[in-house]
Amino acid sequence: MQEVISLNLVNTTNGTVPISILGNNGDVMDTANATTRYQWNLTGFTITNENTILLQYKTSGIIYTIAQLSFSGTTIQSICDTLNTLNLGYFFITTSGGSTFINNYNNNVQFATLQIFNPASTTALNYQFNYAGAGMDVKIYVNAIVLYANGTPNTDSGNIPVVAGNLIDFQGSTFATPTGTNIYIYNITTSTFIYNNTTTSSIGFFESFTILANNSYLIGMNN
Repeated sequence: MQEVISLNLVNTTNGTVPISILGNNGDVMDTANATTRYQWNLTGFTITNENTILLQYKTSGIIYTIAQLSFSGTTIQSICDTLNTLNLGYFFITTSGGSTFINNYNNNVQFATLQIFNPASTTALNYQFNYAGAGMDVKIYVNAIVLYANGTPNTDSGNIPVVAGNLIDFQGSTFATPTGTNIYIYNITTSTFIYNNTTTSSIGFFESFTILANNSYLIGMNN
């Protein structure tokens, strides 16, 4: 005799979330029953000439990879569609309290920085920090002159005008860089890391590089 099972499924989020009833470990887009939610706030963001996405992620170990993707859409959904080509779980949009978010439920992949921009219309040196601690003194020097200093970095991003030949020093204080902080310098133009490391003890850092002609860079840290 065939037994019939009835299920009553309720979506408790305010977005469309695909599910697999039985689960399918062979499908990397199937994140059924994942309990960790990653969320990026895109409230007020309007696509004008943006055409590039940078997403930090890792599937194992302590070092993050940056996925660099081109997109041609004009909506936030087009950004999600592009991110979904990575096969790192399902990216989807929610709105709450007037804010708009891109989300991903995932227990197998850890995500960090998400940037959406046009390399041709941004200045060459971009920075982004997702750092929850206090007491860290972060500085960005251009030709030995401090052009960015933040004594308590948190979620912060921006850019600094630079030209070819400028010497860039990226420094964090020696007394408050906690274990597990990911520090990176990424050449957007060549899609390569100049530096990408996660601290294994509470020490500071100092990294230096020279701006190449017609190259754009992203530097930052997260934990």
